[in-house]
Amino acid sequence: MKTKKVLTANLKPGMVSADAAYTFTNHLVIQSNTTLTQEIIDKLKYYAIKSVRVYLPEKEPDNGTAAETTETTETPKTEQSSHENSFTYYDRIRQSESFAAFKDSFTKSVTNFKEQLNDIVLKDSGEVVDDMLHEVESIVSKTRNALHLLDMMQCLRGFDDITYAHSLNVSLICNMIGSWLGLPTKEMRTLILCGLLHDIGKLKIPHDIIAKPGKLTEEEFSMIRSHPKLGYDILRPKSLDNRIKLAALQHHERYDGSGYPKRLTGFELSDFSSIVAIADVYDAMTSNRSYRKGICPFTVIATFEQEKNLYDPSLLYLFMRRTIEAYINTEVLLSNGEHGKVVLLNQNFLSRPVVITDTATYDLSRDFSVNITELI
Repeated sequence: MKTKKVLTANLKPGMVSADAAYTFTNHLVIQSNTTLTQEIIDKLKYYAIKSVRVYLPEKEPDNGTAAETTETTETPKTEQSSHENSFTYYDRIRQSESFAAFKDSFTKSVTNFKEQLNDIVLKDSGEVVDDMLHEVESIVSKTRNALHLLDMMQCLRGFDDITYAHSLNVSLICNMIGSWLGLPTKEMRTLILCGLLHDIGKLKIPHDIIAKPGKLTEEEFSMIRSHPKLGYDILRPKSLDNRIKLAALQHHERYDGSGYPKRLTGFELSDFSSIVAIADVYDAMTSNRSYRKGICPFTVIATFEQEKNLYDPSLLYLFMRRTIEAYINTEVLLSNGEHGKVVLLNQNFLSRPVVITDTATYDLSRDFSVNITELI
């Protein structure tokens, strides 16, 4: 779609931002693809943001009053609906054409990935790997950018597939992190494969143990912990980049040496293994499981903040900062039962933003009596 830069004073509710907007202190106020409300426009004015680039509706003539560029992405029809205020942020996403396309592509890819992952065990890797990469690239093509991809994944948390959907999710998160790092195409494809194949060792473990909802016995837990070595053994003879093999072996290692199977530390770990470790934990915690509902992303980020010594510090901070940007202006449920909206992020305490409700403003970095419990 075409875009144009509009002075904040001339913004109208219903317009959709084409770019993110930041304060002069580099705090995110709105992300791209945000449907503007009067409240958001007032906030932009409050933070002295002079202009915002917005998408032009397809049939709206451009009067030539501002520079414009051509975009190939679509704005979901529901985001421009006059009934937008009756839906939550994620309701609007789920009802968009882009989400329907993403869900269809993801579902088909999970089905294909089951066969491809098993083929890796039995066949030479070359042709199968190309097919797997094509599946991931097809899914990514259905999204506008990394934050839009995160939104799509968050709305698709109904999958409860501990090996296949999880591995696909991890590859998508690796793709997202790789894009933030500015990796070249060849490196990006290797990183995606690290995510896709990191749990391949679980194919050697009985499914009833992998999917067991209750507490594992000591013997079962030992079998689960063997999957990094089993995965490495599967991949070792394959003609793959060595970092893909190491990701299977090292994704449960931790930066402080507390992980397994070899208790490696810091720079003993491959950079790509460190990326997969973060993506693996984030997806495992936010995804629904048969025995629990997915954990709120703010709670997961809080866990990362508390356990920051377990992960590569530069990679972890990049991931937390960019991930949490996806939730600016998102509606949330607070632990006191109030519904509110995330209006400002605290760069030094990413899990605890500023939230406004109908009755109060909560700076969660100062008020620890209240937490975000759920996205709504």
